[in-house]
Amino acid sequence: MSAEDARPAAAIDPDSIPIVDIGPLLTGAANALTETAAAFYGACSGMGFMVLVNHGIDDGVINRAFEASRRFHALSMNEKLKVRMNRHQCGYMPPNVSVHADTFETHQTAQKAQVSEAFKFSFDLEPDDRDFGKNKRFRGHNKWPDELVAPGVRDAFMDFHVTFEAFARRLLPAIAVALNSPPAFFDPHFERSSSMTRIAHYPPIPDTNQEISLPGHRDLSFLSLIPPATQPGLEILTPSGDWIAQPLVPRGLLFNTGNTLCRWSNDTFKATPHRVRAAPDTDRHSNIFFLYPDVDAVMKCVPSCTSTENPAKYEPITFGEFHAGYAARNFAYAENWD
Repeated sequence: MSAEDARPAAAIDPDSIPIVDIGPLLTGAANALTETAAAFYGACSGMGFMVLVNHGIDDGVINRAFEASRRFHALSMNEKLKVRMNRHQCGYMPPNVSVHADTFETHQTAQKAQVSEAFKFSFDLEPDDRDFGKNKRFRGHNKWPDELVAPGVRDAFMDFHVTFEAFARRLLPAIAVALNSPPAFFDPHFERSSSMTRIAHYPPIPDTNQEISLPGHRDLSFLSLIPPATQPGLEILTPSGDWIAQPLVPRGLLFNTGNTLCRWSNDTFKATPHRVRAAPDTDRHSNIFFLYPDVDAVMKCVPSCTSTENPAKYEPITFGEFHAGYAARNFAYAENWD
């Protein structure tokens, strides 16, 4: 199946966010892989966002992670700073320290430190993992709050992370087929993934002139998955240049492509800018899963995404190197932390 074949029979409005029923793919229904690949191609080469429904993820896993987010962010700043983010991007990111240098926006708000706070983590490595104790960047460097201070927080966060990782990897065949590749094309690159979850808190901003809490940016990820936040606020930039609010679909998962998949596909798929607008009087909590490949995975252009007329735009690079560059540009303040 070619990328051309994967295009939907009916044209998709590039300025709209499609809703894709993922249920048939997950149950192995006849023709589901082909049909899902077609839907993915239309969404990822157009808007770069879609909403997945019938995903089957347990509401309890999502709800417990939000409850744990509220408890973690309610801790004293002193407690949260005990697990301040390290150079591996694991731990607590306090407010008013990070400036997202990759933003394409030029107005004053984009140049200010983010008022939001977040807690980020990856997988904990088992003692028999070949990277255990090796200080390999982005591999097994989580920083967890004391269980006595934040009981159950680590377990709730890791349940969320493991659940979303398993789900995301079930989407890889459809993405591969959409790019005219064998269904298992990407699988080896994610067997030792370095995926991360970001548990974010956006405090209210009463000043309506400064309500952009997170400026417009593109994700580093291969793909991102976002269950509905506790409050609206996410805005997405359409190809026509308009900011639109995230569609609110009950139990729908927002899916977007990130820079990693964009580069790997030679820009066949789009990484679309998005931002967060804070509410003037309400806290907002959002939990985001980022699917990352193995840090040693070599991101070499998918063969079907190049041709004589469309040569590869990017040199091969390991994901670890790609991640390090992104971190240096946007989270340099953490580079000197353990």
